[in-house]
Amino acid sequence: MSGAAGFSLFPHDPKVAHWAQAAFRHVPDPLNDVAAPQDQLRHGRTWFVGLDALPNAADGRVDGVPLQGAWQAHVPVLPLHRAQVSIVYPGYPKRDAEETAGNHRFRITRKAAHVDGLLPVGPEKRRFAKELHAYVLSIPLHECQAAPTVVWSGSHVIMQRALQRAIAGHAPSDVDVTNAYKAARQEVFETCEMVPLHMHVGQAALIHRFALHGTEVWEEDFGSDAETQRAIAFFRPAVARPGDWLKADE
Repeated sequence: MSGAAGFSLFPHDPKVAHWAQAAFRHVPDPLNDVAAPQDQLRHGRTWFVGLDALPNAADGRVDGVPLQGAWQAHVPVLPLHRAQVSIVYPGYPKRDAEETAGNHRFRITRKAAHVDGLLPVGPEKRRFAKELHAYVLSIPLHECQAAPTVVWSGSHVIMQRALQRAIAGHAPSDVDVTNAYKAARQEVFETCEMVPLHMHVGQAALIHRFALHGTEVWEEDFGSDAETQRAIAFFRPAVARPGDWLKADE
């Protein structure tokens, strides 16, 4: 689905660029528009989470512009949710008042590395597989090379194997995978290369659902004054059958 590295970066496609242009018109402006959900501004107002921020149709269409690209030959046809529009601003990541020093340091040094869908539950924030995604699709909505998504090459193999062993025979959402997840993540840090996905408008990246990924910091001396934000649309459609989530891709 996403290659041996756990991700595929597709070249420029005019159809993708046209869609990105249409989608960019709907990018929120939470720093200046109080109507945007202010509770989604995090890390000292340097990251807007942007959940469900894009008003796309179930086929990805925005304002009549279809979502089409090379990734479609590699993934099943699934209904799409309203895309996340992740917006990063200069200075990312600043430290929130309630954030521990360790968590903030992890966001800087390990780029907040995570596997999507393994959500922290309860006061102890134990990890459970609450969202079973088929894949992750990343599409830049404008030209900005700051704070790219990063992926650890080959990490999907390590993470999937660890989760298969931890969950074996049980419903994924019922199993506390915290210890297995942390151990596998450490193995990834020790054995896999972190790769930044520098993308231009018209490109897209397909990321394996078990690939460890995160966001690079916004370098202080990066870019021009015109680059005041980095906006990327993410789609993570649910698997058609929960039992397919842990299976190896064909």
